[in-house]
Amino acid sequence: MKRTAIALGLLLALSAGSVSFAQEATSAAGSATFGTMSQEEFDRINKEGAAKVEAIKPTSTPLSTADQALMMQVAKGGMMQLEVSKLAVENVTDEQVRKLAQSEVEEQTGLSAKLKEIAEAKGITLPAAPDAQTQALLAKMKDMSGAALDRFYVQESGVKGHEQLDQVMSKVKSGAKDAGLKSLAAAAHPLVKTHLTVSRAMLTKMPAGSSTEAAGNSGNN
Repeated sequence: MKRTAIALGLLLALSAGSVSFAQEATSAAGSATFGTMSQEEFDRINKEGAAKVEAIKPTSTPLSTADQALMMQVAKGGMMQLEVSKLAVENVTDEQVRKLAQSEVEEQTGLSAKLKEIAEAKGITLPAAPDAQTQALLAKMKDMSGAALDRFYVQESGVKGHEQLDQVMSKVKSGAKDAGLKSLAAAAHPLVKTHLTVSRAMLTKMPAGSSTEAAGNSGNN
């Protein structure tokens, strides 16, 4: 009986240790950071933002000339982010950078679809192809690989691209007259700010790029 009790005690102890280890592993996985926040929090913000964008109902109310100009700025910035992020998803090597690019593709796909919906309701045609600046970025990225490409994407799209979109969204929220356009900016702006914050944090942890990359970046400022 004594041996049985000892064996049972050891078995219970081992079982408890296994459960504790599994709980610690789950906890560690759940607390993984993505930039400055947890992956869970980042995903939640993206999901909520996408739902708010999708819920916007376009109207046929004509846009003023000023609002049309703002719409084109949003479309231009969004297309740049979408196209370079699509390329990044296929070619970057760092897994977190790939996740950032994939989340950007998902975000901008939803935003561009809703912006197109708003534009069509008002009889406005948005640009169908990337502008010269975006094409130049894509061409440069195609000539890069490895850590240099990872850093270039985070710097150009994650940081610079979102800094520009942050400014545009602020202008739309404060200056646009159209309700649908203002709603789109209000829904998308938190996503832009979140991606900018995460990208800045990621960039500070990445090794400095080569002199060739630095020279190329200076030409885009």
